[in-house]
Amino acid sequence: MIFDSFHDGDFHMMDWWYSIFGPYLWLVMVLGISLYIIFSVTIAYYVHKDAIRRGIGNSEVWLIISLIFNVLGLLVYLLVRGNYEESHLNKKANGNRN
Repeated sequence: MIFDSFHDGDFHMMDWWYSIFGPYLWLVMVLGISLYIIFSVTIAYYVHKDAIRRGIGNSEVWLIISLIFNVLGLLVYLLVRGNYEESHLNKKANGNRN
């Protein structure tokens, strides 16, 4: 219609992307997405197991946070987990004395 006169039929706005990656674009995308998912699940697994080991009651919440926010969630967890460690150790120590 109106915009047909602005370009010929062979041009597409994503042609620069194809010329960078060539026909292996799908391979780069699948590899990148796979690595991102593996990295995210690894972070979430570490955070969840560490939260269970420290006796944090809301370890599933930390699992969800780390799955959604990845490295940022891990950093927040590493900053906050010190508070939980002290309270859990105190409960353990008091429980062993009885």
